[in-house]
Amino acid sequence: MNRRQILAAGGAALAACAPATSQTPPPAFPMRRGVNLGNGLEAPNEGEWGYRIELAHLAAIADAGFDGIRLPVRWDTHRAANAPYAIEPAFLARIDQVVMTALGRGLKVQLDAHHYAPMLDNPDAETPRFRALWREIAEHFSDAPEELYFEPLNEPQGEVWTGARVTAMQTAALEEIRATNPTRLVVLGGPNWNSIDGLSDWTPPVDAHSVATAHYYEPFAFTHQGASWSDPPPVYEGQWGSAPDRRTVEEHIGRAASWARAHGMAMQLGEFWRDRRR
Repeated sequence: MNRRQILAAGGAALAACAPATSQTPPPAFPMRRGVNLGNGLEAPNEGEWGYRIELAHLAAIADAGFDGIRLPVRWDTHRAANAPYAIEPAFLARIDQVVMTALGRGLKVQLDAHHYAPMLDNPDAETPRFRALWREIAEHFSDAPEELYFEPLNEPQGEVWTGARVTAMQTAALEEIRATNPTRLVVLGGPNWNSIDGLSDWTPPVDAHSVATAHYYEPFAFTHQGASWSDPPPVYEGQWGSAPDRRTVEEHIGRAASWARAHGMAMQLGEFWRDRRR
């Protein structure tokens, strides 16, 4: 299961990184406080990881005062093996149901490609299918309200995913998206699991309607302690929350904000750990 979504208490909030200095801040990300709907449609088949999205959940999110959702989707297990690699109609209809219901409740929707293992493992071979995926998604949702955003690929990671490789992937996705959605907001993240550290190795494509995202799970041994997928599971000794611990978080977030100012892009904190006990 998704190592990050599980520990995010069912959904991480979305927020703009606050500027760290009096310099001119980057534009604000339009979704200010949202929820990741993890472990549902990002499973190989919805329900296999113990959660199915119910439409009542969307109403509850809106009623609680959130203004959006991030919808992680595992597309690659629901597509034809051969060109044009069409998405299964029933699966696309299910995505459509969740997206349009959320939009109808006044929520913004960030639709992404999650756990896209073939693309992450072998981008050279998979790029034609990747491009076809975003061509079909973009065409299908071309008439959707502007409150629907696209996120081409969640958390590129590994040696093959250099900053240049990430930029090339995003450029390819934007070429497909912009053919039918010239002004739709597209969310882009850097290498190294969309981490703040990864921002330094990444120059995003030039695109007037793109924004940046970063994910934050530091310190890793604390936020992922006992994670069953890790061998061995991380162990955190002691307690977290001292003044130096908090200053470290502030320094990291400040680096992300400085990067956003330097690139003139809105910055989203797209995933982060939250103690489920609070």
